[in-house]
Amino acid sequence: MLEEPIEIADVALFIDLENIRYSLRHLGAEVDPVKLVEKARKYGNIAVANAYADFSEHPEWLRRQLDVAGIAVRDVPLRRYHANGVERLRSTSDLHMVMDIMETVLDRPKVTTYIMMTGDSDFIRVVTWLRNRYRKKVVIAGIPGSTSRDLVAAASHEDPIEAPSPGQIDEGELIIRIVKMMYERKPPLGFWTVKMLHQWTNDPRNGIPGTSSQHYDAIGAMLRDGLLRQVVVDTGERTVTRTYLNEENEVVQEILAELEQRRREQQRTPAS
Repeated sequence: MLEEPIEIADVALFIDLENIRYSLRHLGAEVDPVKLVEKARKYGNIAVANAYADFSEHPEWLRRQLDVAGIAVRDVPLRRYHANGVERLRSTSDLHMVMDIMETVLDRPKVTTYIMMTGDSDFIRVVTWLRNRYRKKVVIAGIPGSTSRDLVAAASHEDPIEAPSPGQIDEGELIIRIVKMMYERKPPLGFWTVKMLHQWTNDPRNGIPGTSSQHYDAIGAMLRDGLLRQVVVDTGERTVTRTYLNEENEVVQEILAELEQRRREQQRTPAS
């Protein structure tokens, strides 16, 4: 008897390239567009394949490799704006990716499987929308250690991108990186919370090595050893526990003094 041919479902591939590439680079690896496509092909014919980033922030060879792999480049420039006299950058590539996903659902009803290569929890809502309203299969393909577990739970399918093991990270080095980030970066609300601090350490763009659990342990050690201080504030609507660097702590003082010394050295212009 002849076997009946297996129906191959159409697949849509959406790549949050900034999230994937920065996560890989922190592990000492680089993104390989051909392998990303091969992973998506396991689920059927690829009807849509898009990668999202501000490509002025990435090397030219990457754009060429995406073309070779058959992945359409969606160049989304970073938005520059000023807040409190400081220039800041904001990425809108996530928004463009969500809009394209929604258009694909409406324009390509035969696409039954959505491969989302990201670890960003901001996509939870669109994932649940795909599953609950349109009964689509959603597969999260992120980098181990940098993928939101809530995002995976929302999709119920995970197929991680192969990456080298992060290995052991020195907690002291992690703490130095976190102190530097808190000193140099301004949180959107003007203050930190432990949850926000953990989210920022997990964002590859902030340059904090290690996994989410390693970041959480380092923040816990900073609280335990007095590098962080917390203040409970009643806003009238709710109580918020704000978290600050304790600049009276000797370890924090040493780290900040070293940062200031490096900054002064970098500002010196060598004689021509």
